[in-house]
Amino acid sequence: MRIKEKLSPYPILDDYSNDYVKSNFIADLNAQKNFNSISGKIEFHMNNPEIMELIQNGGAEYVVHIECPATCYRKIIETSETETEFRLNSSDIAKTIEISTFIVSTRDIINFHSDDFHPDYHELTFNIPSNQILAVGTHTGIAVQRDDRDLESLPSIIKIKSTDNDSNVALNVNTDSDNYIIIGLSKKAYEIYARLGKTLFNKTMLHSVIVFAMVVVLQRMCVNKDDENFNTRHWFVVINNILEENNCSLDRIDPEDDSLLNVCQEIFGDPVSNCFKELENISERLCSE
Repeated sequence: MRIKEKLSPYPILDDYSNDYVKSNFIADLNAQKNFNSISGKIEFHMNNPEIMELIQNGGAEYVVHIECPATCYRKIIETSETETEFRLNSSDIAKTIEISTFIVSTRDIINFHSDDFHPDYHELTFNIPSNQILAVGTHTGIAVQRDDRDLESLPSIIKIKSTDNDSNVALNVNTDSDNYIIIGLSKKAYEIYARLGKTLFNKTMLHSVIVFAMVVVLQRMCVNKDDENFNTRHWFVVINNILEENNCSLDRIDPEDDSLLNVCQEIFGDPVSNCFKELENISERLCSE
């Protein structure tokens, strides 16, 4: 959402007019890609005392407008705090996102005046209706690569096989190979996995196996990250690169707390909810027949 230079019935604080002499409004943005999402933090810096007083008294607020022209996705954030955060799902965005910042009136403002008005305004005051822009801040465009090229390398290093193990354990994980992580399923479990994986349950089948295994794999990677015989294995290097490309690292993961489980869920884009949605859709389809 780009604001073009245009005439206004009242002064607006921006960087393309001289309605204000010394005041400025800037928003600092820090954004990063995290697997299947983009998260960011925005800090507002504004030095006009009259507008600041409006914000503190509830007469105005900071507004962030986030838009993806390619997907028509839009998000509005409203706050009176000097900083805010956002998180976007990669499925909602593509190519670029545009982030614009404003200060907007939240109620009718009567006889507004700033000592920093341009001399042309002298002692003039202005009645400004609710929901009007008082200040235009930083506009930023962020290039987005919405693809799964990094995660596409996971299937190349994971093999799911049927085992001859007759124990009651349906799944085991073997990381002894240099090239592959081998997920072993009992014969009975593998038959069900192979059969349902070709149906509408394919996402549920895949996630129920790989997510369990990845928890074990990441735990072993954390424990053995300094062991050259372990950290030089091909599958280790591939997964470690995926983590680092998504602003994560093994140093941030503690095998003894929830961070390990959280990273696994981030890698696969909230697999629990995705599986539940898949099952719900199938259930609704069966009930409607």
